[in-house]
Amino acid sequence: GVCETGEYDAVLCCVGVQYLEEPEAVFAEIGRILKPNGLVIVSFTNRFFYQKALTGWIERGMNERARLVSDYFRAAGGFENSEVKGDGVNAIIQLLSVGGIGGDPFVAVIARRNTDP
Repeated sequence: GVCETGEYDAVLCCVGVQYLEEPEAVFAEIGRILKPNGLVIVSFTNRFFYQKALTGWIERGMNERARLVSDYFRAAGGFENSEVKGDGVNAIIQLLSVGGIGGDPFVAVIARRNTDP
C-alpha cells in the first residue's frame, strides 16, 4: 500500500462513506494503517449526491446508515465496538430536515483499532 502498516493515530472519513464501492476493503485498509488503539471517525449527514451514492445507502434512514457503517467495521475486523454519536439518529430531527424545517442531521460512527495487531 501507499501507507505503512500502523503509521497513523487517527483516520477521519467525512461525508464520503456513502460513495465507497468496496467499503469493507477500505475499512480493512484503514485498520491496517492505524496504530493499535488508533481512532476512526466516519461522519455523514442526511445530504448527499443522490446520483453518486450507492443504492444501499439511499434506501436507508440515518439509523440504518449508522448500523451499516458499524457493519463495515465488523466486516473489516480488527476494530473494537463502534459508537454512534450525533443528532441524526433522532427520528424527529430526520423528519424536520426532510421537510426543510430543521438543519442537516449529523452522525459520527467512532471506533478504535484493537490493541492486538
